[in-house]
Amino acid sequence: MSLLAGVAAFKGFDPTDLARVEARSRVIEPRDGAPIFAQGDVADAVYAICAGEGHVRIGAMSRSSKGLMIEVFNLGEIFGEIGVIDGSARTADAVAAGRLRLLRIDSHTFLEALNHHAVLGANLCRLLADRLRRTFDLLQDATFESLEVRLARQVLYLSRRGSRRTAQGLQLSGRFRQSDLADLLGATTRSIITILNAWRASGLVVYDPVRAQLTLCREQELQALISDA
Repeated sequence: MSLLAGVAAFKGFDPTDLARVEARSRVIEPRDGAPIFAQGDVADAVYAICAGEGHVRIGAMSRSSKGLMIEVFNLGEIFGEIGVIDGSARTADAVAAGRLRLLRIDSHTFLEALNHHAVLGANLCRLLADRLRRTFDLLQDATFESLEVRLARQVLYLSRRGSRRTAQGLQLSGRFRQSDLADLLGATTRSIITILNAWRASGLVVYDPVRAQLTLCREQELQALISDA
């Protein structure tokens, strides 16, 4: 089975064309926590998440070691395409979380496919439009909403991106430390702990700090928190 068959950006590709892209690419399996590329690096490849249990975190670190997590990419998604398309350096860091199998598509192969296959361009337009909308939503929330509302919106977003139903509720896929959630919002870890403790006390969530697993017990109430804002 083609590695790219389940990757949304390549939906609608002829199997022969997929095979040609894959033959000119290589599979990598980064260890948990390994950097895939860093902000400022030359953008020499696009990466597709083809298999595994985990995700790729996209973010940046300030000179004072303050973290910002911009996005989390899961199975079936690509990342690293921005710098390849416009020929600029990497705009953020990419770090593996969990066990993953990635297909590294070098920039020449990717751009050649983009130039010759309109379906890839159409898929990328939809993908980039979705990401632009999310960026706008994050900026709007950071300007107008309280930290609690912003956290509620992001954990619900993460649950839609990957979760499983358990006896306790909807458990987010992958590990999210309290500091990771803080980085997602550009907040302090202490402030996230305060909100999570309040949510735990009221039965909205269950958080296992050892396994870094967050379970949403009462999704409707979290949604109401956003709607009432």
